[in-house]
Amino acid sequence: MRILNKFVFEYKESIVLRRFIKLFSVDSFVKVSGIIFLPVYLHLMTQDEYAVFNYVLSVIGTFGLVINFGLYVSQIKLYHSLCSEEKSSLLYTINIILFVLLIIFVTPLYFFGWDEVLVKSLFSKSIAYHHYRWLILIGMISSVYSCMLLYFFMAEEFVTKQQSYNITRFIIGTGVGVSAMYWLSGDNADIRTKAYLFSEIFALTVFFRSYVAAMRPKVNWGVAMKALKIGLPIMGSAILGIFVNFSDKYFIEKYCSLADLSVYYLSFTLANIITIVFSAFQNVWLPLFLKEKDVSLNLAKTKKTFLVLGGVFVAIALFIWFGFFMAIFFEIIDEKYSGVLRILPYAMITCIISGLTGLLSNYVIYWNMTFLTVLFGVFVACISLPLNYFGSKLYGILGVSVVGVLVSAVQFNLYYIFILIKKKQCVNI
Repeated sequence: MRILNKFVFEYKESIVLRRFIKLFSVDSFVKVSGIIFLPVYLHLMTQDEYAVFNYVLSVIGTFGLVINFGLYVSQIKLYHSLCSEEKSSLLYTINIILFVLLIIFVTPLYFFGWDEVLVKSLFSKSIAYHHYRWLILIGMISSVYSCMLLYFFMAEEFVTKQQSYNITRFIIGTGVGVSAMYWLSGDNADIRTKAYLFSEIFALTVFFRSYVAAMRPKVNWGVAMKALKIGLPIMGSAILGIFVNFSDKYFIEKYCSLADLSVYYLSFTLANIITIVFSAFQNVWLPLFLKEKDVSLNLAKTKKTFLVLGGVFVAIALFIWFGFFMAIFFEIIDEKYSGVLRILPYAMITCIISGLTGLLSNYVIYWNMTFLTVLFGVFVACISLPLNYFGSKLYGILGVSVVGVLVSAVQFNLYYIFILIKKKQCVNI
């Protein structure tokens, strides 16, 4: 009873907790429903189709972050330091820069076929990339503007709009995807990809109007330079992230099978629930974190939040593993995916460490030192590539999963050491 009363008191007093619960109540429903539908997807799709669909999503998500040029971070970082009129010109300026950079970089990439060369260098077998090439392009562009829209909602602290946007994407994507795979014959990876893109574009069309309405058609060149200074290092970090995020899949393709890749993807799909919880929290935490000018207060709040999130993540991880075990035991999910039980603990530990690292990495934005994301990214990439090579070659997907834990631990320590150094400097000032 005392614990319950304490929680109620903290709920009433904490803006972060109230907003997080409000946002997570919908996000959790959306994501848990997605997990509930997982047996349906695994029933309708072969292991190869499931692997290919997740491969397409990986390419869209990872490359989408690169061609965003880090401007989503610039948007939320600069937003709170400007007055109302300047905020409107900031949104317009950043989106003009984004549009021009997309034309400059993406057009030659696809016109000269450099995208295929790039993907072939990242995937040993380049799973039917040519077949999904234009769908991936559409997906990357939509993911770019979806990210910009969500970070605008975060900056304005529009929790209700975030909820509505996410639930719209989920309902349409799930409804169209499951129906289409059930009634239509053919490649279900292709069918589900098109359903996913339809839901993304539809939701963007509906909700993007409020984003455009907040813009003032005036380019502020001073703001543009600040935005690029903040954003381009984030883009550099995302480029390095490609090599880190795809080196595991590259070597699994090379030394393992598509069935192994499907088990690996499914493990991280389940473990990603932890990432989803962190993302929902980050959407609430980051705007308030960046607005706080007292460094010592932010550090104290981060320490407390770190401990609470760590405990929550561990509890979620135990629940996920036991839930999947029961799904296999009662044959809700085919036994051919039983290998997930061996890989899943490592995937969840990786996601736990990555989530906590995300909490620490906010400080490079807070202190305007985003260039460090590139330096840390180079270091992590240099470690992950050889480790994933030997891990996959010697121990298969288990070896790669263990490497994921080691690499995420190294990344965490880099940010932790950075904060310790900056904290000491702040005390000496």
